[in-house]
Amino acid sequence: MHNTQLADANFLSLEQWVRAQSVLKNHVLFQSSGSSCAAKWVALSKSALLASARVVNQTLGIETGARWGLALPIHHVGGFGVLVRSFLSGGHCQVFHQKWAPVAFTRFVYENSCECISLVPTQVVDLIESRCVAPCCVKHVVVGGGSLSDAHYAKAKALGWPVLRSYGMTEAASQVATGDTGDGFLSILDGWETRVHTSGVLEWRGEAGFSGYVIEEEGEFSFVDPKVDGWFTTQDLVELEGDGIRVLGRADSLVKVLGELVDITSIEQRIEQQTLCSAIVLTVADERRGVLLIPVIESAKPIDLSGFRGVETLQTIHLQPKFPRSSLGKIQRASIRAQLEL
Repeated sequence: MHNTQLADANFLSLEQWVRAQSVLKNHVLFQSSGSSCAAKWVALSKSALLASARVVNQTLGIETGARWGLALPIHHVGGFGVLVRSFLSGGHCQVFHQKWAPVAFTRFVYENSCECISLVPTQVVDLIESRCVAPCCVKHVVVGGGSLSDAHYAKAKALGWPVLRSYGMTEAASQVATGDTGDGFLSILDGWETRVHTSGVLEWRGEAGFSGYVIEEEGEFSFVDPKVDGWFTTQDLVELEGDGIRVLGRADSLVKVLGELVDITSIEQRIEQQTLCSAIVLTVADERRGVLLIPVIESAKPIDLSGFRGVETLQTIHLQPKFPRSSLGKIQRASIRAQLEL
């Protein structure tokens, strides 16, 4: 693990501090989140970003001069990666500058003859709910930044969107695996070594991996590389089989109720399957049960849930007409928790 000398953030801006660190030369920083620090950035070298883009282009069979459509913010690696892939392919990248709207985006794709697109699950769901039929020019729609359910995957396909589910993270400069193998597994991209830690979480190593984190805490910056011999330990519980990976959930989504481990992610998925609405489960400490499970569902209509008993027993359902979301469409759980005063 590597740490640089700390600096006072009150007198030195992040940009100035980064420029003074030789280990961060030719790097791009993407802000992440952390529970134990004020701010955290993932440091990706230009060579890592290029390596990721090169492998993704090869995997998708991107042709020279391909036309790309960008509807993700470039301050996230998902959007920035589209620009790098477009650059490597010698293609043209058209940017959807409007506020996200599925019908307008579909028109944008048609008018610009976009062949390659990257979206997050929320955007795909919006296209489905607005019954947007994919223009015939679209060849690839890589979906990342979260899981796309089987039901939404099938509906998107039925509307002509050639969606490819992917698994990745900012630390991996985008994708680690892309494309369904038909049995719940995704195909691991070339260039990645993978293994399962004894705790069940994924560890990976590859040329596209990040260099480390820049952390700002209590007014000071530092650089930390958490990898060991190049191996990064994720918090994702997975199964590996040949060149395939199946993501089972997050290790940090497991909680103990009455002494038994309960998978919050699994419960959320089952609620969404029952209700066809977005849902999260928040937890509150309880002296008797250990943890109380509080479902919050994105719906303006009353909803009944069934099948959750024993350690999976849910508390009173909270309904919200519209969840607060990030620019990538991710549900902002902390904001919802604050609104509910939990």
